[in-house]
Amino acid sequence: MSSRKLQIIIVAAAIVLTVGLLLAPSQVNVTSKQSTQQVQSEQHQEDIAFNGDALLKSAKGALNKDQIAQLDHLELGLKKSGGEKDTALLDEIGRFWDRQSIPAASAVWFEKKAKVMNTDHAYLDAAYRYFDSFKLAQDSGLREMMVQKAISNYQKVLELNPNNLDAKTDLGACYAEGTGEPMKGIMLLREVIAANPNHEMAQYNLGMLSVKSGQLDKAIVRFQKVLEINPKRSDMFLFLGQIYLQMGDTVNAISNYQTFTKKSDDYQAVTQIGKMVDDLKKEVHSK
Repeated sequence: MSSRKLQIIIVAAAIVLTVGLLLAPSQVNVTSKQSTQQVQSEQHQEDIAFNGDALLKSAKGALNKDQIAQLDHLELGLKKSGGEKDTALLDEIGRFWDRQSIPAASAVWFEKKAKVMNTDHAYLDAAYRYFDSFKLAQDSGLREMMVQKAISNYQKVLELNPNNLDAKTDLGACYAEGTGEPMKGIMLLREVIAANPNHEMAQYNLGMLSVKSGQLDKAIVRFQKVLEINPKRSDMFLFLGQIYLQMGDTVNAISNYQTFTKKSDDYQAVTQIGKMVDDLKKEVHSK
């Protein structure tokens, strides 16, 4: 392989990584911010075992005066309502932390709400946010703590509703991505596919796991299935292009990259991929 082609592959891989997190894209619209990292670092220093109160204390330290005033008002209202039984206020406080992009704090409050309501939907709200926190965490200890909290909440969902395939998919992703039991996660994802072959996220996650394990042929089949289920998934063409390039199939790589540039609305990625396609075409013509 030429040094130029190697460079192209490296650039393509970097772009793929910026498209999204490896498994189970977030169900909650939160982003990684410096405040999130600060809370994670402080919480790790205080206590590696999960301590919701300590986590909330650390999170509050990342707020400005106006935000603290808003939070104090909400928490005072909760106290006046007779404790942590007012599910509307618990939900409102959780969404306050969503707006601050600190899903770990949000998850604590949504779990409190779930324990009051005891419904699969309520536990799912908490599980999503714990899984987001796991994906944002920089520290290995915190990642383990957050993924275990996500797992326990997804398990509660499935206890209440064994037919919730979305929860089973995310639980599989938790095991596969965040624990020493990846096969347990893969088996859960396969159970979802057996129940519903057109489950988009289960197919996607299995495709990503195939990439990680170097089973590129299987990844292609999975990603093509995702496109069959959801033709609007332009990111699949980017992944397919990268896989074909790694396999040395430049023609199919170019074809998928070109489709990505036509379908994606990510201007920066489209521009970069367009330049890659030009370079790949030149290399093909020079042979």
